[in-house]
Amino acid sequence: MLEYFKICRPEHWLKNIFILFGHVVAWALVLNFQWDASLVGVAVLSLIPACLIASANYILNEILDAPFDAVHPTKRLRGIPAGKVKVKYLWWLKVALIVVAFLLCWWWKFNWAYQAALGLLLFSGLVYNVPPLRLKDRAFMDVIAESFNNPIRLWLGYYALVSPQHVPPLSIVLAWWSFGALLMTGKRYSEFRFIGDVEVSGKYRKSFRVYTETSLILAMITYANLFCFCTGIAMAVYPVLNNLVLVFPIIIVAVIAYFRHAMKEETARLEPEQLLQNPWIIFWTVLTGAATIWLLLTDTNYARDWFHLMQPVTWG
Repeated sequence: MLEYFKICRPEHWLKNIFILFGHVVAWALVLNFQWDASLVGVAVLSLIPACLIASANYILNEILDAPFDAVHPTKRLRGIPAGKVKVKYLWWLKVALIVVAFLLCWWWKFNWAYQAALGLLLFSGLVYNVPPLRLKDRAFMDVIAESFNNPIRLWLGYYALVSPQHVPPLSIVLAWWSFGALLMTGKRYSEFRFIGDVEVSGKYRKSFRVYTETSLILAMITYANLFCFCTGIAMAVYPVLNNLVLVFPIIIVAVIAYFRHAMKEETARLEPEQLLQNPWIIFWTVLTGAATIWLLLTDTNYARDWFHLMQPVTWG
């Protein structure tokens, strides 16, 4: 039973913390920072169906990736390639997780937009893993497809709190997508170096036949720039977000810490999932989140007062 539980990857449920970002966007742009115990309860409940669907996707991933995991230095010890579980039981477990997730949506009366986002999360797992499309095997498209789960999680958090008539800003959606792509590319870069053998890496993941260390580094730089560009647009356009321009120095330091850790020699010897467990990355991420919440709640528009943001400048 423990092996079946491991294949559901509950340790990866932590990724659904990104749903909280959708909560914050709805709270700031639609709810005008109003909240109560009921709202907090709904926000917490919205995490549960997402975790169940994520586990259903991980089961599919484990089943279809088993032949490739068998040639990986460490993943060959997973349940399926090591012969510790029966695949037919995994299929039933996947179906059960999906059914329970949508039953909970019905029971807790989540609106159709939340349920559509949940269905999209399930569909993204199919597009990413199932042949013949199987975007997981296509260089660069694998990152773009996998990081699309970030906007989906944003929508889950957003529509858990507000009605479908409200649409989250495109600039914020694209910024969150680019941020996810940055993290995923860093993971690919770490994984590519972890395997350390072009022939073996190509057998494990077909996209590694195309990737190089240089192309992955350039991709990370591209996604970091897109994230900053889209975030800057959102901060400039929406007055309630103006103050967040002051978070940018912290964001830059956090991105530098991420790049530095991803490129260290010892990181190449770590599993890619351990990339984000670096204490400095955690510290700067938490600091960024804390500064963001504080600046959202303050009554003073520091960005406007200090930098004259959104105001014309007269020379002479």
